Amino acid sequence: MNWSTIFMNVFNPLSLVCMCIGVVMGTIFGCIPGLSTPIALALVLPMIFKMDTSLAICLMMGIYCGGVSGGLVSAIMLKIPGSSAAVATTFDGYPMAQKGEGAKAMSIGVFASFVGGTFSSLMLMIFATTLAKLALGFGPWEYFGTALMALILATFLMKGDPLKGMITMLIGVLMTTVGLSPIDGVATRFSFGNISLKNGFDMVALVIGVFAMPEIVKNAGSILKLKPEIKLEKKRFYTLPLKDIKELAGTLIRGSILGTIVGILPGLGGGPACLMGYAMEKRFSKNPDSFGTGNPHGIAAPESANNATVGGALIPMLALGVPGDTNTSIILGAFTLLGISTGPIMLQNNPEVFRTTILAVFVANFVMFALQSVSIPWLVKMLSVPNTYLLPIITVFCVTGCISLNNNVFEVYYMLVLVFIGYLFENNGYPVAPLIIGFVLGGIIETNLRRSITYYGSFQSCLTRVSIGTLFFWISIIAPVIFIAMKIWKNNYRRGKSE
Repeated sequence: MNWSTIFMNVFNPLSLVCMCIGVVMGTIFGCIPGLSTPIALALVLPMIFKMDTSLAICLMMGIYCGGVSGGLVSAIMLKIPGSSAAVATTFDGYPMAQKGEGAKAMSIGVFASFVGGTFSSLMLMIFATTLAKLALGFGPWEYFGTALMALILATFLMKGDPLKGMITMLIGVLMTTVGLSPIDGVATRFSFGNISLKNGFDMVALVIGVFAMPEIVKNAGSILKLKPEIKLEKKRFYTLPLKDIKELAGTLIRGSILGTIVGILPGLGGGPACLMGYAMEKRFSKNPDSFGTGNPHGIAAPESANNATVGGALIPMLALGVPGDTNTSIILGAFTLLGISTGPIMLQNNPEVFRTTILAVFVANFVMFALQSVSIPWLVKMLSVPNTYLLPIITVFCVTGCISLNNNVFEVYYMLVLVFIGYLFENNGYPVAPLIIGFVLGGIIETNLRRSITYYGSFQSCLTRVSIGTLFFWISIIAPVIFIAMKIWKNNYRRGKSE
């Protein structure tokens, strides 16, 4: 597969239109508090069945890039982050807006997002192909170990109680066992005589049920709440002068490198990267007391870091078939729905898709920068759209998307049950992201474990092999013990310090 064909896949007019639509949609969902990038990705999943693969990839990569960056709009203008990836942006962005420098703050945020995203996409080009080639020698036991380690690390590295994360993760894994057995395709499990459960649960209905609809239910309580009027000085193109770029260059580079590394680690994503980038820059600063009062470096650091997680999180997804965050979990599910297997065999079996995805991420960052730089005044106006109009429209899209999966109303029935479960989880401190990751990786873990036992004769024989799979398996066993011990020690230390 030559690169000229890949360039035609990404740079043809229809692909660019899909990418622009994706960036706009992702930015809108990212900037409006209560919505998120996973919701936007979930809404387009039913549409990609009718689309060409390259068009679907351009659409999803546009949503992903635009969604992570979009949270800066409400973070700067309202002090309400549109997503967890923009929490630290509020610390200095909002004070700048209060001083009448909202346009400058927006310009810094958009440019930092562009730099972080472009840097990580370049790292994706370099490392994804190399990792995939190295992993071509993986067998089923290595795939099992890699997926299991990613599942455990993703669960325990996420913010919150690790025990609660483990519970939701195990529920996600158990949901993959409903329906036909993946190996023999004969045994039907946990269907309870219901023919509609024979094919198991659908990824789209699951994501809409536990991510999109609970957010709508949560925001319905404030549906009549009036939104504040926002004023922003008018500019045609929100970008930075060369003088400011030179001043912020070191901050942008540090944030981009940190964000790419954090993105590669399963389960972290833009939220932790944003806070870590802010904290690191404050430590490097010669004037740390100025942070929190409107320091431009306090915007550039978190925004470059959170957008750099985009390419970083795609590296393990494309190279190893392991999602780096919630967004890539949904994208991985979308690839599965399209009949595309990610990981090392993707480079071997679908090199066109592999390289199209990498190039699409790179181009999407330029599209995001161009569109956001000119559309910020309209994005600010989007923040004032009443929930009375917004929430019903999204609900209709969610329900229609579920029915269109298989033209089966049963998908809506269990989606509504998942809404109730997702709402309970969110209101009781149980993270929902591990459930999605467990659902995505559960089938990979079961399939490769059973293949390994069949190939090597027994589970004990698998454990006696000296391989990456065995190493990752033991890391998966030991890591939770270490995380829980550190959590207990940290809580005891805090309790003793307070007393």
